[in-house]
Amino acid sequence: MNYTEEEINLITLCSFEELTYYHRSALLGGLTSTRPDFAKYEKSLIKSLSVGVYNKIKAAFYDAAYRRTVLDKLEKAGAQCVTYFSKGYPGLLKNTDIPPIVLYCKGNISLLNTDCFAVVGSRRTLPQALKECKRIVKELTQHFTVVSGIADGADAAAVEGALESGRIISVQANGFNHFYPAMNKPLIEKVAKRGLLLSEYPPEVAPQRHHFPIRNRIIAGLSKGTLIVSAGERSGALITANYAAEYGREVFAFPYSIGVTAGKGCNHLIKNYGRLAENTLDIFDFFGLDFKPQDGVKLSDEEEKVLAAIRESGEAFISELAEKLDTLPFRLIPTVSKLEIKGLIVRLGGNRFSAL
Repeated sequence: MNYTEEEINLITLCSFEELTYYHRSALLGGLTSTRPDFAKYEKSLIKSLSVGVYNKIKAAFYDAAYRRTVLDKLEKAGAQCVTYFSKGYPGLLKNTDIPPIVLYCKGNISLLNTDCFAVVGSRRTLPQALKECKRIVKELTQHFTVVSGIADGADAAAVEGALESGRIISVQANGFNHFYPAMNKPLIEKVAKRGLLLSEYPPEVAPQRHHFPIRNRIIAGLSKGTLIVSAGERSGALITANYAAEYGREVFAFPYSIGVTAGKGCNHLIKNYGRLAENTLDIFDFFGLDFKPQDGVKLSDEEEKVLAAIRESGEAFISELAEKLDTLPFRLIPTVSKLEIKGLIVRLGGNRFSAL
C-alpha cells in the first residue's frame, strides 16, 4: 500500500511503544498536525521518558531506514493502515474524545465507512442468549456492519452470526502477529478473510489486560448503536455501553429474568439508559429501517448428520462425535464450524459443543 508522507509520519510515531496515546497526541498538537513537534515538547517528554528514550525516539523518527523497517513489518503482517488524517478514517470514530491515531487493518477496509452497529457481551453467556445473538446479528447485517470483539461467548457468537454476510469488524486488543484468545485463531482468520480485523496496535504488540477496556471505546465509537447481549455486574461489555452513551449513541440490551447473574448488567442498563431489545425489530424500528424476514437455515447431509449426533448426545467433544460417526476428528471441524455460524450449535469451551 502506498502511503503519503503525512501518513508515514503518524504510522512511524505510533510504532514507538514507549510513547503513550497522550504523548503522541501532544506531539501532534492535539491531533491538529501530521508532523510531531519534538522541540516544543522536549522538556515534558524528557521528564516522563528520560533523556535517553527521548533522544532515541527523536532520532529514529527521522531515520529513513527505521521508517522502511516499520512499513516492512506492516507488509509482512498483511496489515494496512488508515490514519486519523487519511480520507478513509471513519467519521463517527473521529468525533470521539480519544480517537485512535492509526487504525491497523486486515481485510476489507471499505467496511470502515459503512453504517456500523456494535454487539458485545460476556464470555459467560447462556446458550439460549447465544442462539438469539447469532440470529439477531444475522438479521442486523441487512442494514449494518456488525462490530464486536472476538472473545468466547457473546462476542464470538456475534462474529459467527455476521460472517456469512462478510459485514463484520472485529476489534482486537493486540497486534495481528498475536491471536487472542488462541483457541479462536480459526475464527480470527475467517474474519480477516471475509470481514475486517481492526486494531490500534502495531502487529508485534502482544495483548495486555489494560488493552481490553481501552479497545472498547473503538467498538462503541465506530457504531451508531450498541447491543449488550449479556453482562454481569462488572462485565467489560458495560464499559462499551458506557462509552456508547458517552458518545450519544443508543444502547440496547437483552432482558433477563430475576437472579440470572449473566443478565444483571443488562437489566441495570434497561433500568437506567438502555432500550430493551427482544428482537431485531426493536433496533430497526428505532432507526426507521425495514426488516426482511429470512428463509430457514439449509443444511447439507453431512451437517444434518453431525447436528443429529450432537442433539442425541446433549453435549459432546469433537473426539466423541468422531467416534460416534466413525470418522476422524479433523474431518468434523469444517462441518462443526458451519453449524456454529448457522446458529445451530454453540461451543461450551474447548472442543465441547451443544445443540441450540
